[in-house]
Amino acid sequence: MKIDKSLKEEINEEMEKVQVPSSIYEFAKNIKEESEKKSDIKKLPKRKRGWRKSQFAVAAVISFGILTGSVFLNPTMAEVVSKIPYLGQIFQKPIPEVIWEVLEKEGYKTAGIGMGIWEGKPQFDIQLQGTEEYVSQEREHVLTILSETLNNKGYDNYELKVSDVKEVSPFLAEIVKQREQLGDKLMQDLQVAGYSIMNINAYSPVVKVYIPIADEDKEVEIYKAVIKLLEANNTPKQVQVITRNVSEEEIEMQWKPFMMSIEEEFFLKKEYGVADIKYSYKPEKVTITIKTNIESTDVKSNETVTKIRKGITEFLDSEEVKIKVGNQKYELIVRDKKGNDFPF
Repeated sequence: MKIDKSLKEEINEEMEKVQVPSSIYEFAKNIKEESEKKSDIKKLPKRKRGWRKSQFAVAAVISFGILTGSVFLNPTMAEVVSKIPYLGQIFQKPIPEVIWEVLEKEGYKTAGIGMGIWEGKPQFDIQLQGTEEYVSQEREHVLTILSETLNNKGYDNYELKVSDVKEVSPFLAEIVKQREQLGDKLMQDLQVAGYSIMNINAYSPVVKVYIPIADEDKEVEIYKAVIKLLEANNTPKQVQVITRNVSEEEIEMQWKPFMMSIEEEFFLKKEYGVADIKYSYKPEKVTITIKTNIESTDVKSNETVTKIRKGITEFLDSEEVKIKVGNQKYELIVRDKKGNDFPF
């Protein structure tokens, strides 16, 4: 297939912006059999924490989008989440899975469910399989179904967007495949050479290599090894070696399902006025920072802040959560619209 030069350059530019962890593809292989029993669903790229708006990856594979950043709902996570008490209730299913099942029951094939904060408000981006004409025809019905579903759960702070799936060109798919293979090969070669590597992202202009915290000499050694491997593969690129605290990663994985419950409850209800939620996972203390749109001078501010604190602390202090996170200490900070902490 002949590709126009200007189009080719445009595609390459767009591809350089896409950052998809190589672990996405390994995950896709593991769940392929299960996914074939259901509708195909695109997997979205890793998102930042706190419901930031995320791109749909052109390198999309199979899975559900999920609330918090950096994780997606895979079969294992779905099983874990289904057993989590949901802020005093029994948390059975996260909202993306609920949406997917509702649409499946109505006969729709869902290609992707993206969620994030867009212009200060939670937004669901639902992609349906089918032609543009078909999706346009069904859009109002889908919006009505989903609005009713969300409203029945007490959610009143969201926007819904329904769109069709844009086909990925064979040329673009080949680029994705090549960069996936490059990341896999780098990972394998570095591990065979005896280096401890957590992850490699070879999708952007800068190849990012994630390693456990190491001394400066070790970082330089790994950097040089990656440069050498890239040259050997005739794929010269810039390289960045990024260190991560393994203990913090483990703590984050323990707490993440519970943070998902918190985000769903407090982002999707207007009464709380939550604008952002950020986390810090330190061995000595997990910190949850809730930024609100509430003015400190508002007469109802104390009542709202008290409800936020009470809901979260009762949830995190419950026996079900304590069993999972042990004696890990946590701190809850609630801030007003200007970023000032509300006093206790």
